[in-house]
Amino acid sequence: MSITVEKTGSQTSIIKVQLKKEDYEKKVNDTVKKLSKQVALKGFRPGMAPLGLVKKMYGGNVIVEEVNKLLNDKIIGYIQDNKVDVLGQPMPSKDQPFLDLDINNIKDVEFAYEIGHAPEVSFTYLETKPTFTKFLVAVEDKMINEEIDRMRSRFAKYEYPETVADKDVLMFTIEELDEAGNVKEGGLRNVTSLMLDMFKAAAHDSVLKLKKHDAVDLNIWESLDREQDEILKHVLAVKEGEKPEVISDKFRFTLNNITRSAPSDLDEEFFTKAYGEAGPKTEQEMRDLIKTDLEAYFSGQADSYLINELHNSMMDKTELSLPDEFLKRWVKMSNEKEITDEQIETEYPVFAKQIKWNLIVKKIVNEQGFNVSQEELAAKVRTETISQMFGYGLRNIGDEWIDQFVNKQMADKQYTDKMAERILDEKALEYIKTRASLTDKPITFDEFKALVEGKKN
Repeated sequence: MSITVEKTGSQTSIIKVQLKKEDYEKKVNDTVKKLSKQVALKGFRPGMAPLGLVKKMYGGNVIVEEVNKLLNDKIIGYIQDNKVDVLGQPMPSKDQPFLDLDINNIKDVEFAYEIGHAPEVSFTYLETKPTFTKFLVAVEDKMINEEIDRMRSRFAKYEYPETVADKDVLMFTIEELDEAGNVKEGGLRNVTSLMLDMFKAAAHDSVLKLKKHDAVDLNIWESLDREQDEILKHVLAVKEGEKPEVISDKFRFTLNNITRSAPSDLDEEFFTKAYGEAGPKTEQEMRDLIKTDLEAYFSGQADSYLINELHNSMMDKTELSLPDEFLKRWVKMSNEKEITDEQIETEYPVFAKQIKWNLIVKKIVNEQGFNVSQEELAAKVRTETISQMFGYGLRNIGDEWIDQFVNKQMADKQYTDKMAERILDEKALEYIKTRASLTDKPITFDEFKALVEGKKN
């Protein structure tokens, strides 16, 4: 067996593996013999099938599998032994002929692989100590007030007055009327909740005059600020396909109940409901806590903005050439689903950017000796799990439940590999941050928001 290498471009090579028949013949024959002792063929006792018959039935698959395995082992071994830094994976050369493998005519084999070489990564840009701005977003009193109002509304108290006001929830019995103004026999009828803003302005006075158990007759189509189909479906609860042929305009709205929410008082009961026993006990303590939380949130957002600026700057300033044609062919060959050349051309720039960033991270990780400990991985998985639970509205579900989810995720190697990559990405970005010169700049929230949205646009 021999391996030869031929450069085909500045970043591509062909590796040829030549196998003598002696390199794989014995392994193929041994595998067939082993298989003959395992297969069950009709008419023969288990393990007693004739070797020639087994060879005829399974030999083709055996020789292909063994040759492919040997070729793969040799090419991977060569790359590792010679510390060849490749992009993607080795793939058959474009000029590689089809391997004609015959178990009854074992012969020498030559197979050619094409590989792409990773470029050298230089960080001369970081040596200039580039300057970046770290924005300090100010927490304003109006933000604290808005959060207090939101919390008071969330834990609102409910009242059931006798008269109607703007924000009340109104429970109506709505009944269809006949031409004489009486409740129509067999007509549409439903009990539902409405709010004043669901009525058009012309009907507001009629509704606001109502007291509990009062009724008012209205043209339902002209009084409600909704399309007719929406009124039928959501107000009158008419199911699809059950719409009557004739529907009156006039309906009687009888007010059954009025529900009014009042913001919670800033008292002990509210603080306990909102924050638990260990939370703030006074309005000032609540304001201080909200301010601290907002400062931490804004600091995180500003840091994310800075990290994104660092990332983009590194991508722009670090010049890396890639073997584009090789990578495009590799993408097409390795894709599980069929992908057209047009799709590759469209999507390749994004793929190339990711390859470039991976090379930058790999360089930093290797130079700085970064790694991911089991403790770091578990902490990251736990943080992601809690964040996901919060996204589903599941808060305070208990450590026992969280531990179960974390343990399940930690058993998923594909998931933990992705988490480890993210941790290394974060470490690389933090390292880049230490090599930059940072200037603090106070900024209002509105200014910062406009800055972020401007970047998105």
